[in-house]
Amino acid sequence: MNTEKELFNLAKHYVMLSEELKKELLEFELEEIKEELGKISNTILEKNYDIEKFVYYQQLYKEMSVSEYFDFIKTLE
Repeated sequence: MNTEKELFNLAKHYVMLSEELKKELLEFELEEIKEELGKISNTILEKNYDIEKFVYYQQLYKEMSVSEYFDFIKTLE
């Protein structure tokens, strides 16, 4: 997988999990989400990805419409 595409997908997944944390969840659900967030953070550090770009991709994903998302994904392929 293209590293930019992987970084964007990690950012997208991180945003989605972070949003789940804001909901009222059972304790085991919270632990699973925190574990997944930790895995994403570890992947970013292990692969030495650009943290600033990761944060940028998170913000970008939050602001995208569905069509903008699909157009952007095509640029990463």
